[in-house]
Amino acid sequence: MQTPTPPVLQLIWTRTEDGWYQATDAEGTAWSIDRHPTVPSRQNSSGTPDWREKWWLHPLADEGPETHEICPLVTTAPWTALHRHPEVLRYADVLVAGWRDQCWRIPNGTPLSERVMGRGEERAPLSALLGAPVLVHPQLLLDEILRATRHESRAYAAEQALRAAGLPVPGAEGR
Repeated sequence: MQTPTPPVLQLIWTRTEDGWYQATDAEGTAWSIDRHPTVPSRQNSSGTPDWREKWWLHPLADEGPETHEICPLVTTAPWTALHRHPEVLRYADVLVAGWRDQCWRIPNGTPLSERVMGRGEERAPLSALLGAPVLVHPQLLLDEILRATRHESRAYAAEQALRAAGLPVPGAEGR
């Protein structure tokens, strides 16, 4: 059984005089959440460009123009005071920890479903990274167990048919 994903470290975000937010992670890297429009190279090529200001996450040590090419989006909300929206600052904590939105969701018994985040080969539900995992509806768990049981039954039946026919069973070298 896989161990549960631990929540990411909660940073202390401080509002600066210019209205941005700054924090320092455990490794001593300083981060900034600031507002600016999407750079032209990241605009949607079809349709009308969106020049509204959005909140973006930047490492403070690297403020070159290429930073805007790769900085992750924190929120598109038009708010000017993120400290009044702690869920947004907590999402920034997840981004600082290296997790990125994988642009897909898994069902969890709620109307919105669960956003999946990724870091390298790792995958985790956003709610677990935030430290408030969403409980999954029991019917969804039952459906998954039944689906897995059906697959195991089919694999067992196929293995028995191969043995009965005197053919080798793939992956059964050590049995």
